[in-house]
Parts: sequence; structure tokens; C-alpha cells
Amino acid sequence: MRKLVLAFSMAFLAVMGSMMPASASAEAPSVQAVSDVAAAADGIQLAVAGTLPPRSQLTCHSYTAVEICYEKGGDHWWVQDQNSNDKASAGVYWENLRNGALYRNGACISSLGKGNWGHCNKNYYEDSVLNGWPCTWDRSAGGDVELTGTGYRYQ
Repeated sequence: MRKLVLAFSMAFLAVMGSMMPASASAEAPSVQAVSDVAAAADGIQLAVAGTLPPRSQLTCHSYTAVEICYEKGGDHWWVQDQNSNDKASAGVYWENLRNGALYRNGACISSLGKGNWGHCNKNYYEDSVLNGWPCTWDRSAGGDVELTGTGYRYQ
């Protein structure tokens, strides 16, 4: 059942990602077929509490409900919830592409509360493309992960 819910969630995110406009510094990934997204899904990883490294080591983007940062030196996603009123956890939905095709995807979700930084440790190939979108997830309501901003290319 969990795999089915994850497959539908990833398919929803792929469709939503194709509808998000890209900014000048963003690169929108190609839209993946539902079966490709479900097969490549790393799933949802819960962030662990940590101290944010110096901003000079990060690429960050901030939105109303969430700030996301990527630390290329260790392949860490950093997430901070900026809205305590929405009852949702903050996160980043990411897609990793190799040779022009989706290789892996998943989400790093922080349930650490407003203002606290959490991180997820990943391991990406250096020659791959990495895109990330800020997102929220109200798991107590059984909801899907929802994108909240524009996607950006991080690697």
C-alpha cells in the first residue's frame, strides 16, 4: 500500500513540476512518465536536526513556507520550516538525472518545527544533474507532498 501511495505522490509531483514556471537561474527537468517516477523513487526521508554550515558553502532558495539549501561538498539537503501556522512539514523534492534521464528522486522532509534546520545526507554522481523544489507535507492529514515554489538546478 505504501508503495502505491508513494507512486501516486511521485507522479503528482512530476506533473506539478512540469507546470511550474522556471526562473532565469532555474532549469526545469523533463517530465517523466508515471512508471519511471515510481520505479526510481527513493521515497521520503525525514531530516535530522543539525547546524547549518556557513552560507558560502550552500546554494539556498527561500519561499513563504520553506527555505531549502544544497551543500554540494557533502551532498546534503538542508530544510527549514518557516510557517508554523500551516501544520505541514517543510521539505525539498529532488530529482537526480544522469545521461538525460531520471536516475533517482525523492523528498527530504523536516518535522523539526518552525525555524529549526534539518538535513538529509544523499550521494549523487558528480556528473549528474540535480534539481530541487521546496515542498510541504501534512502527513497527519494523510496528504500528498505539495510543491510550493519554483524548481532550481543545483548541480
